[in-house]
Amino acid sequence: MTTTTMTTMNRVTLAGLAPLVSAFGMGASGAEGPIEPNYAHVDTERWRCRLCPFEMANPNKATWTVGAIQVKDAQTRFGRDNGLTEAGVRADSSLSYLRRDDDGRTITISARRLGLDSRALGVAVEGNRTRLRLDRREIARNVATDGVTPFKGAQALRLPDDWVAGFDTADMTGLGQAPRFGQATERRRMTVQVRADPKPEWWVQASYSRDTETGTDLAFADFLYQSTGLPRAVGFVTDEVGASTGFERDSFTVAAQWRNSRFRNRNRALEWQNPWRVPPVARGRMGLSPDSNARSLTIVSSMAIGTGTTANGTLTWAEARQDDVFEPYTTNTRLVLDPLPANSLGGRARSFAGTVNLVSRPTDRLRLSLRHRHRERDNQTAVRTFTPVRGELFTVGPVTGRAYDMERSTTQLGLLYRFAPRVGLGAYVDSTRLRRAPAEVSSNEENRYRIELAIRNRHGLRGKLSVEDADRDMSAFRHTTGNNPSTRRYHQAARDQRTWRARVGYRFRTGATVQFNSECRLNAYPESVLGLHSGRDCTRGADIAFMPKPNVAVTAFYLAQESNSATRGRIGYSGPEWRYATVDDADTGGVRLDIEELLDGRLELSVDVVGSLGAGRYTTDTAGESLPFPDLVSNLCGIDVHARYRLRNRGTLVFHLRHERYAGEDWAQVEGLDAFRNVLAFGNASPRYDNTMVGVSFERSLGR
Repeated sequence: MTTTTMTTMNRVTLAGLAPLVSAFGMGASGAEGPIEPNYAHVDTERWRCRLCPFEMANPNKATWTVGAIQVKDAQTRFGRDNGLTEAGVRADSSLSYLRRDDDGRTITISARRLGLDSRALGVAVEGNRTRLRLDRREIARNVATDGVTPFKGAQALRLPDDWVAGFDTADMTGLGQAPRFGQATERRRMTVQVRADPKPEWWVQASYSRDTETGTDLAFADFLYQSTGLPRAVGFVTDEVGASTGFERDSFTVAAQWRNSRFRNRNRALEWQNPWRVPPVARGRMGLSPDSNARSLTIVSSMAIGTGTTANGTLTWAEARQDDVFEPYTTNTRLVLDPLPANSLGGRARSFAGTVNLVSRPTDRLRLSLRHRHRERDNQTAVRTFTPVRGELFTVGPVTGRAYDMERSTTQLGLLYRFAPRVGLGAYVDSTRLRRAPAEVSSNEENRYRIELAIRNRHGLRGKLSVEDADRDMSAFRHTTGNNPSTRRYHQAARDQRTWRARVGYRFRTGATVQFNSECRLNAYPESVLGLHSGRDCTRGADIAFMPKPNVAVTAFYLAQESNSATRGRIGYSGPEWRYATVDDADTGGVRLDIEELLDGRLELSVDVVGSLGAGRYTTDTAGESLPFPDLVSNLCGIDVHARYRLRNRGTLVFHLRHERYAGEDWAQVEGLDAFRNVLAFGNASPRYDNTMVGVSFERSLGR
């Protein structure tokens, strides 16, 4: 709605009032006679239309930012996901641009963090019935830079020419000269989307994306009882093509989507020179992630049935293939083995997933819901028999592969009744049946019941309490593998599960709010002789928000998480039993302060303070003796300060301070390559740092 339109509306309104004024026989001075409005003297220059912000807005807008970031120390974990891994100063800039033409076409450009390894770019062009969008994003993942390895190369790792092989790491004299390497990956993601609306009810869309991941990761391989850490080159490429179309009219909607994904690994295998004296093989070789293809077709539909009833459903058909060439059984040429049963896997699996939902409101207080979900997988890969080699030294007999099929069905029924406008009671029940073939446990059946009470009174009190009970039964155990017949897999075993959830909040008249949350889940596996026996996961927390002044807001939170489990095992088939217990705790808390309109409304300030302490304790008990591992510790404290000061020339100064202190202890990370006599590790140390980042930039907005 433009100013001209607004003026026309007021003229129509005045013209419509003229006959009424005439009917009452009143003039401008209270005398009888009709009124003739004089539109020429109406001043509309300062009239404003509050219902048309888009037309009144500037058609062209741009905001650019130029600045610099300084990092105190080079710490990998500090810059794990943002690329700030090096000390010193680096440039950082951003740009956003919006253009709107008279015909309704808009052009949007966005560029963020251009000076960092986590940069993101986006361009979108949108017309009346078409839209084109291009996005590019870089995602850094830095893990460690203090790793040490004697190997050099990428796909064929080699040792130094003067390397002395040994029976254990103490005999490897070349470990002291091993160079450092960095464990890090970089992902580049590019996406193109095109959408068109040929008619108001129809739309079509096509998309293409490429995800490329490069860098160095870690891998371990073993020669019998000797393990070797290997730097593994990463070269993944994933291409995905998609197309979709949809139709929507009144209360009926239907859409279909087709997707095809292709994964390629530029490194098919990894070879490495044997650093050990035994076994007597010169090199080892292992296959890496194989190439694969997947495609799917999804149909989604929703419709209203009568008054107060809605039905929707989703159907998905998918197929996955994998057919990379097999690697040889072993690099030990002294072993005489039968040839591989095939040159490649020829893997093929088809799957189907369907969901149907029905929601009905027979009355204003009653709500009924019914959902049925079904999933199945048909693995059509051929079953073949192989002769694996252990430790590159000997075979243990033939092993036959398995093509697992799966079928899972779940039916859920829910009822929610409101006794009062602010009090509701819900009851829910669902039944799940799972079938697997071939497997040690061929089927499971689980029934779940939940009752939920929700209260919301007019004085600011809100609460929700939920109690859930689930029991899972299993079929008879079939000894189809070499596992101990008393073993139960946690996802196959009979289970009793109890869950409690509670959330209580209150809003004070002053505007302050407080909320408490608690959840606890107990798992028991009564029929598991060996394997996971019990588990417990509990979470509790609180959130507080308060505004002492209209321009000041304070929020705070606290979250405590605890997880523990107990697993039973046995040495061999008839040896002594052992018990493994784990306890993980994590406490996290934070406070945020937001202040606006300081210094005559030009300054905005926000401060975040966060702290987290995590610990893990693992103990093995056997033959009356307790053998604990060293505790795992993760301690993080951080503060973030953001300040924005608006200058008079439409510019803004931006200041960012981030300070972080971290201390960790991990017994799996050993600083010496020879810490274990039969493990050639990487020598990574547990991360510890105290680092600071300071950023200053200038932001300018342009528009007309």
